[in-house]
Amino acid sequence: MTGTDNKARRGRIVVILAALAVVIAAFFLFTSMNNERISEQNAKYLQGSTEQSARRINEWMTDSQTEIKLLASMYESTLNDVSEISSDSITTLASYTKFDYTTISLEGGRTIDNTGQEDNAADREYYVRGMAGESGVCATDNSLFYGDLSIIFYTPLYFNGDVVGVICGAYREKSMEDFLRTYIFDEQTNSYLLNRDGTVVAHSSTSYSNHVKNAADLYSEGSSSSDISQADLEASFQEGQSIMFDYRGESGSGAAYVMKLPDYDWMLMRTFPSSITDGMQARANAAGLLLVALVGAALALVAGYLLVQAVRQRRKLISESEHVTSIVYSSLALFQRFAVIDLANNTYEYLKDEGINDDLPRSGEYHMFRYYWQTRFCDDNEAARMKEELTPEFISEHLTEDVAYLHFEYRLKDQETGETRWNQASMLPLQRDAAGRVTSVLLSVQDVTDVKEREIANHNALEDAFREAERASRAKTDFLNSMSHDIRTPMNSIMGLTAIASMYVDDPERVKDCLTKITTSSRHLLGLINEVLDMAKIESGNLGLSEEDFDLPETVESLLSIMTPQINDKKLNLKVEIADIRHEHVVGDPMRLQQVFVNIMGNSVKFTPEGGTVSLRIKELPSHVKGSGCYEFTFSDTGCGMSEDFVKTVFEPFTRANDSRVTKVEGTGLGMSIVRSVVNLMNGTIDVKSKLGEGTTFTVTVYMKLRDGDDQDLTPLEGLRVLVADDEETAAESACEVLKAIGMEPSYVLSGDDAVAAVRDAEQRDCGYVAIILDWKMPGKSGIEAAREIREIVSDDMPIIILSAYDWTAVEQEARAVGVDAFIAKPLFRSRLVHVMKGLLTTEEAEPVSEYEVLKQSDFSGHRVLLTEDNSIAAAIALDIMGMTGLEVDHAENGRAAVDMLLDAEPGYYDLVFMDIQMPVMNGYEAASAIRAAAEGKGPDGEAIDARPDLGTIPVVALTADAFADDVARARAAGMNAHMSKPMEIELLVKTLKEWL
Repeated sequence: MTGTDNKARRGRIVVILAALAVVIAAFFLFTSMNNERISEQNAKYLQGSTEQSARRINEWMTDSQTEIKLLASMYESTLNDVSEISSDSITTLASYTKFDYTTISLEGGRTIDNTGQEDNAADREYYVRGMAGESGVCATDNSLFYGDLSIIFYTPLYFNGDVVGVICGAYREKSMEDFLRTYIFDEQTNSYLLNRDGTVVAHSSTSYSNHVKNAADLYSEGSSSSDISQADLEASFQEGQSIMFDYRGESGSGAAYVMKLPDYDWMLMRTFPSSITDGMQARANAAGLLLVALVGAALALVAGYLLVQAVRQRRKLISESEHVTSIVYSSLALFQRFAVIDLANNTYEYLKDEGINDDLPRSGEYHMFRYYWQTRFCDDNEAARMKEELTPEFISEHLTEDVAYLHFEYRLKDQETGETRWNQASMLPLQRDAAGRVTSVLLSVQDVTDVKEREIANHNALEDAFREAERASRAKTDFLNSMSHDIRTPMNSIMGLTAIASMYVDDPERVKDCLTKITTSSRHLLGLINEVLDMAKIESGNLGLSEEDFDLPETVESLLSIMTPQINDKKLNLKVEIADIRHEHVVGDPMRLQQVFVNIMGNSVKFTPEGGTVSLRIKELPSHVKGSGCYEFTFSDTGCGMSEDFVKTVFEPFTRANDSRVTKVEGTGLGMSIVRSVVNLMNGTIDVKSKLGEGTTFTVTVYMKLRDGDDQDLTPLEGLRVLVADDEETAAESACEVLKAIGMEPSYVLSGDDAVAAVRDAEQRDCGYVAIILDWKMPGKSGIEAAREIREIVSDDMPIIILSAYDWTAVEQEARAVGVDAFIAKPLFRSRLVHVMKGLLTTEEAEPVSEYEVLKQSDFSGHRVLLTEDNSIAAAIALDIMGMTGLEVDHAENGRAAVDMLLDAEPGYYDLVFMDIQMPVMNGYEAASAIRAAAEGKGPDGEAIDARPDLGTIPVVALTADAFADDVARARAAGMNAHMSKPMEIELLVKTLKEWL
């Protein structure tokens, strides 16, 4: 027996030693594969980190170039004479920059830096290029004032349109070293900024990087372990291609990666020392060695364990028995009750009876067991079901040999607290008779109330989400199948104004006024169409705002022009009031702002019954944002109002009040959701207060950047007395405040009779008024009736002005006949009042120039442009309009035709290209890219052609209906210089031609 045991032990030891040998062999294989993996991983890391640094350096150079151009622009704006350029001015200029030093070079090369030093830069590259009108960046090993390495960003300085000098900003060697310094795994590596010939422009501050003057020097330190030859390396530099090579020399060994900066003719080279790779491999191999040692130790422990296996076998069996026992008790803890039910003898016995107390014995007759629980089920239906399922017949019938267990789920009501709990019961067969019929079962009961409540909550949430999705889908379908009232509003205005214009074809002023309003409504309609097309961006939160100069009076006048026809149709009263508007000239998105106003006021008009009142109050609040004004727009009506519940959801998409008074009113329920999105984008707020049957008030507060308005000489108006008559005291006081702000001396009365009496009294006291402003609609005596009587008192030279928030065209002839000189629309903005007053009391105000006159006054004779447009009607319109400016215009029907015409023409034949976007054969983006590629000798199909440098600089302007911000960015990315949206605006066309021609 002993010999057999010794033989078994020897066999086990041999197996263990063989396993150890296999582990050692696997370790050496692992070491080899791990070293190779680490080398590949580090090569990818080197490439990725270099590409990331190249993008960072490229952005830094672009930002520096932009900064020096901005400084030049700032300096030009303050320069009154070239003689003002001095060391003091350049010192002031340098304080705004991040450059190490800043210089200005004048004609002849005289150069001043920000410390007052002077020298001559006539032979410097940046001076020659800057005086030629170029901007760029260059490097020098011998800077003008410090004699060290400098990276210099330069741009020309203009005065009266001529280049009078060059402004430069420079970074010195220490700054470049700090900027290029890079660490890989806490070890500093060498970084080099190279020319295309491999010459080092700048480097990091490691000890060896100072000795490398050319990338080829690093390569030629020793034989490279890669397959890259020095000729391949130099060719890659010349072609701007990325390349990786190994090096070995006095500085150590490692890998180097070189790549071109995306937008500049420089390259970045970074090294990855072998010491980092070796350290990583050593640590990985040490870990592997430790693993082998641990495995060996484990095998030794196994061997020892086998030697004492017989002794520990018994202890193991005891331990397993105890473990199984603990598992059983742990499982029992999951269940409230365990019971053995003997179906043959109709008895039960509880093994665990948690929650029963003394109400039910631990064992007894099974029918008592059933009766006890039947009285505790949650309702009669559940009691009837469980009464059936707990019978011995049901259990025996359903718990067949093919069924592992029966499962029940039910609710129990606590007799004391009344609380309902969910229970889950299972019956497992314990014994069967000879026929396979179950005779004894184990009943386990578990409280699953928490799980069931979560399951029910999740189910309800899914049902709610499904109903909400179904509602949203149904609402969107209704939206797509109906016409939004926002689009009908300007369309109705256009149709009504067109009818008015056709009735007054013999009255040029009336037709001109109608056409102006039609143009305003058309532009608003175009904006709404863009809004519908941009709906996906609104829902995804990607809606953007434009920034353009505009005047608040024009926006409010446009709003009233759109809404007045509807207000008149419903016979509503319109009240418009302004309060303390100090800044009328702002920067923002007037189309989006008007969209907010039209949505809110449109709802006020729709839901206000005939004879009601719609009000707008505009007020400028104190602004806490520097450079911006805070404006409050309050829209009020006396309409049907909203319930408190609906006010909470008024800004949700596709939501409309369920009210019989508004069900026949057209609308999609989308407008207020868009309003809130736009106001939020403007960093503003919108509040609503409403009460059923009393009306609604919306208060919109937005911030808009301020811009400088035209300074006007108000001296001729100072001290002049003006009388204001308005039956609304707040409106009269507001008008007087505006008149005081422009230097006049106003007073007001509240009726037409009082106005006549005040004028008569002033004439008798020989202190008459220089102008009289009368509200059109006043109770008792209207403004026109008062004007008739006042004209009999005063001379024909005294201006009488009608002030109204309504369309006065219907009574214009009558008003003119009684002596009215002018009309002013409410609200009474300062700029509009100054314009009218100076026009009536002085001779300084010039009539606005029409679009036709703008075209006739613009002379671009001698210039030839190429119009690319596939639509024949649009092309004919554009040819006529452009021809009125004296331009010579050629037409190409698609992008490919335009490229061919440019390639066939002599350089300089065309001065500018207008490019449509959506065209057959070749679209505008592709055509613009092909034009720019021709400058480098690439044809439209990728073939080699003679380079046309002139096509790299010829202005290309997008003229397209693709008018969103993304479309503008895409046009510029394709190589276009500017963007004009269709329909063509005359003023923008002339401005664009002046800018590029």
